Amino acid sequence: MSHQDYSNPSFNVNGRYRTNYTTVGGSYSVADSYQQAMVSLTGSIVAHSEGVLFGPEQGQTMVLVHAPEAAGAKVNNAVGLSVNKAGYAVVPYVTPYRLNDITLDPQEMSSQVELEETSQRIAPFAGAIAKVDFATKTGYAVYITSKTADGNSLPFAAQVFNQKDEAVGIVAQGSMIYLRTPLAQDRLYVKWGDESNESCSVEYNISNQLQNKQQSMVMTEAVCK
Repeated sequence: MSHQDYSNPSFNVNGRYRTNYTTVGGSYSVADSYQQAMVSLTGSIVAHSEGVLFGPEQGQTMVLVHAPEAAGAKVNNAVGLSVNKAGYAVVPYVTPYRLNDITLDPQEMSSQVELEETSQRIAPFAGAIAKVDFATKTGYAVYITSKTADGNSLPFAAQVFNQKDEAVGIVAQGSMIYLRTPLAQDRLYVKWGDESNESCSVEYNISNQLQNKQQSMVMTEAVCK
């Protein structure tokens, strides 16, 4: 037969809160003859070519994620981790000598930023801090419904270039040009071959649509001449 003494009760509570920069821990204990409170901070500090980055945890093998302008993108490899304002994040735990999938969720990013890819694979050495770069595009997401001057649809997958001859977009289904650009007005060149009759140019102006600053995408129409 056992007897439990409830005359000296004790109470203990503890918790952890993880931020993008550190992990905060706390505990509080109380008993008949004492009480104790404790606060702890844990994390990592990573120095790289563009500065210093604080992370919520420290692992033996880590990955430095770089996604310019992608602040707010969630890093799916760690709970509560996201890309900071400088475009960086540290994944604290990865498996060395094996392929690790590093993935980003763009839902919390600015609507004027686009990830060109959301997943990359890397096999780091043990104890290393490996780096993965995610390419991004910034600007307005513009959809231009366009046909040639004689009313024909533009060829699917035709390339779209700006005036600097840089590839900025593509012709999607339904003769719709898609591009992401910082310019509210521009001339674009659509090319689907090397012959002179296998290209045309289109001018767009979305200044009026941009008066609604909440728009995440802009749609317009223009003839490709």
